[in-house]
Amino acid sequence: MNLVKNDRKSPDYGLIGQGIKVSGDINFADQLQVEGNVVGKITSPGGTLVIGETGELEAQIDVGICVIHGSLYGDLLGKSRVEIRKTGKVHGDVTTPILIVEEGAVFNGAIKMGQEASTRKLEEIPPSEVEPDSKRKLRGA
Repeated sequence: MNLVKNDRKSPDYGLIGQGIKVSGDINFADQLQVEGNVVGKITSPGGTLVIGETGELEAQIDVGICVIHGSLYGDLLGKSRVEIRKTGKVHGDVTTPILIVEEGAVFNGAIKMGQEASTRKLEEIPPSEVEPDSKRKLRGA
């Protein structure tokens, strides 16, 4: 899905604006900003996904960098970095070598970190490596 392209010299930049609802698989190259609603799967080998404050995603995400100001319900693989800003809410598991969480952000899920996290695909994470919710609750998390 190539939403917006200025010219051949500038990188691809996509925008899903507020009030827009998208359902399905989205693939992008450079940068995608979501201010609307997305249900499905979002992938980019090395691109940057920005979830704006009004953005609400129910998706499986596999991108280079992800910056979250809005809401995400689903698992996320950030090959380079994941940032959850103070207005961000993540309900799902995150795999990334670098995780930044600002004070005030909400994160409910498991974290898998380390350099090996950057080379894995979302589908490759075995369920045995992620603790079920009941184990997390017993440990007081």
